[in-house]
Amino acid sequence: MKIVYLTSESYIDHSYTVCRELEKHIEIRVYLQAKEETAEIESWCKKIGAEFVKRRRFKNPLSFIGEIIFLLRIRKMKADVVWFNTLTIYQAFLVNILLKKFMIVMHDVDIHPETRDRHGLLSAKITIKLALKNICAASQTQAEIFQKQHGFYPPVFQLPIIDYYKECGEEAGETAGRDMVQFFFFGSVEKYKGIEILLEAAEILQEKHLEFGLKIYGRLKYDSQEISGRIHALKNTVLINEFIDYRRIHSIYCQNDILVLPYRQVTQCGPLLIGYSEGVPAICSSLDGFREYVDDGIDSLLFDNTPGGLASRMEEIIRDKSIIKKLSKGIEVNTMKKFSMAALTDMYLANFNKCMNS
Repeated sequence: MKIVYLTSESYIDHSYTVCRELEKHIEIRVYLQAKEETAEIESWCKKIGAEFVKRRRFKNPLSFIGEIIFLLRIRKMKADVVWFNTLTIYQAFLVNILLKKFMIVMHDVDIHPETRDRHGLLSAKITIKLALKNICAASQTQAEIFQKQHGFYPPVFQLPIIDYYKECGEEAGETAGRDMVQFFFFGSVEKYKGIEILLEAAEILQEKHLEFGLKIYGRLKYDSQEISGRIHALKNTVLINEFIDYRRIHSIYCQNDILVLPYRQVTQCGPLLIGYSEGVPAICSSLDGFREYVDDGIDSLLFDNTPGGLASRMEEIIRDKSIIKKLSKGIEVNTMKKFSMAALTDMYLANFNKCMNS
């Protein structure tokens, strides 16, 4: 089986995990499209054996011509399936004309309400209109949403546990000897991620005079003054209000105990999948997108989507740190067997075969 895989810098972490496993089973040729070849992309391409393809701005008149030339080049390779991790606007218009067997993984079938990427939103709308039957989902939760929206259940390329940062990051350094439980939030701080729930939970715990640490890693995307003020008012709480370089992520996970994900909306979650690779459990909102990946009390914890509920879960761990080791062990013996890329490979190959024979 010969697969041509087109991905982008937005999916560089899970593409790494996916490609490293699939190349053991099939012939796969990988292209990464981006506006510029950064040092990270250059390193990634060398590790994967991929080729960088420069993407011009949509408004550049050469962009349309470039996309035609690129897709014609892909067609000449005579792959059994061409597999996209998203489409540019011009690709969305061209794929049905220039390619026969192709699949498109739509990673956000339920768009986050704060999304402002106009190019991405327009590309998604055109993809749905012109290539609906070729769309795939990245989780079971997304597939169920897609079925409600469009009347059929799409193929699922389940997102695996992400090992990119563990394999490509800097050394973690010394992590032993922590007295307090260290909770942390990781990722850009956007409204749908529920940071206020976490801060109110921390305030509840502080009023109880419980000792714990809390670090928030990620750029504040809204209400920066108000949120940073609440954070600074909390004891043993640190805000790192900046974009986190990929080389630091492995170290960050190793230096903390429990990831907190108080999201108000989720269909798949990169920080959770990174945590599983690192053996770091999480406390997550009780939403379908988390329930799909979490066995409550086995590999991570769920809470009832309220500040009080989150505070109760955090307090359990503060009072009994052995829960952390129990959950980490659950990740090793339970979660890895279900969501490692090795465990998901047969699902991916079945999707390719179905497309190839359709």
